[in-house]
Amino acid sequence: MWELQDQIRNLVDEYFEDSGAVRVSAEAVGLDHRAGYVFVSTEEGWIASMNTRLLEYYGGFEYIGEEYRVTVGEITFYSSGHSRVADAIEYYNDDQQREEDAEEQQRRDEKNGLYPDRWDDAN
Repeated sequence: MWELQDQIRNLVDEYFEDSGAVRVSAEAVGLDHRAGYVFVSTEEGWIASMNTRLLEYYGGFEYIGEEYRVTVGEITFYSSGHSRVADAIEYYNDDQQREEDAEEQQRRDEKNGLYPDRWDDAN
């Protein structure tokens, strides 16, 4: 029985890797921080959690019907077919884009000499 549980855990870990899933705080997907952390796959369009009770209570996922969720071992996957999940993934994508834009702007500003205190004297 324990061997089966280990095999399931290994398969889920492999699936996370193959789907490009990342572990982030619930805040990163626009949810209450008390929901803990979640795994997000923007490629596959799902959010997964081992803390199902916290995610459902603090993240509002208790309203997601069974047709949009699957539990495999200790992990519950929620499909972006449900608007609550789709909105959370969209929030995550938007936040990632804002971070990338801010980093790019900072690189341009540094290149243009707008941050002289950060200038590398070796240049």
